[in-house]
Amino acid sequence: MNKPRIICVDDEAIILQSLKQELKSDPFFQDYAIEVADSGPRALQLIEELLQEDIEIPIIISDQRMPSMKGDAFLVAAHNIVPDAYKILLTGYSDLEAVVHLVNQDILYRYISKPWDRNDLSLTLRTACKAWNQKRLIAAQQNKIENLTMAMVTTLESANFFFDEETGNHIRRISRISAFIAEKAGCDEEFVKNIRMYAPLHDIGKVGVGKEILLKPASLTPEEFEQIKTHVVIGHQIINSEAIDSIAKNIVLYHHEKWAGSGYVNALQGKDIPLEARIVSIADVFDALVNKRVYKPAFSLEKALEIIESERGKSFDPHLVETFLHAVAQLDDPLSYFEEDH
Repeated sequence: MNKPRIICVDDEAIILQSLKQELKSDPFFQDYAIEVADSGPRALQLIEELLQEDIEIPIIISDQRMPSMKGDAFLVAAHNIVPDAYKILLTGYSDLEAVVHLVNQDILYRYISKPWDRNDLSLTLRTACKAWNQKRLIAAQQNKIENLTMAMVTTLESANFFFDEETGNHIRRISRISAFIAEKAGCDEEFVKNIRMYAPLHDIGKVGVGKEILLKPASLTPEEFEQIKTHVVIGHQIINSEAIDSIAKNIVLYHHEKWAGSGYVNALQGKDIPLEARIVSIADVFDALVNKRVYKPAFSLEKALEIIESERGKSFDPHLVETFLHAVAQLDDPLSYFEEDH
């Protein structure tokens, strides 16, 4: 297995040799390999070659004063290639402008004055390595959770296609519509990604409700509706694990809560309802309106939007309704748009 690389860049061979020797003699860095380059351009070429071999680069150390490419320019270029690496600049007091330049771009981890203090250099690099490893562990855990969630979604979709093909199509559209609303509402990229991934789980608890009730082509009795309402609790029980993102849990448990407090199962009101659940609530109802169900025909787009509008401030967050209606009005063919991935 290839060791992660610490890259040292300086145009003076004696400096590179000194850096390399100090790191190699420190037992802490025995799990890292040290690479050196005598200029920014050569270091960039080295970085590209290492990445092509899938070799990780936790730390890049560069001198500032180099003839072919200044250290700050090199670190900016390196950041564009390997943004997760921690960048350290070796510099004198007269080079503080370069330091400020890097800090303002959120590129620099630390700067160390030359000549450096050996203990300060070692402590800085150790701390950076620990931070890099921690970040890598968190990323691996997040990837595990995402893979687990996608496996759950895939399993649910497969079960729903076997159970009811339209339900399977519905959960795919819910993913697209929910992400659309979140994006138009100005939510950050990570939130949009998560709601796209977790929205399909909203009705996972329906596996615990009888098929004869879910597919009943007539109005439900009060007793049957009470059984339907249990699907949010059942769904929450299914995914109530510390390994599952709270966004997924909130969607499953709260997507039938209503803005005015008349929903189920906790009768939450307004912003007490998590944002992700408020978004999925609109997506869920809209999709049910514009598509045929066993108990109703498909409504026209205009009728569906009219119903959504009429529930502004009652069932739905008023701001999200306004956002959704405005965004849908900009689409040439909204129903086709939500049938496809974007």
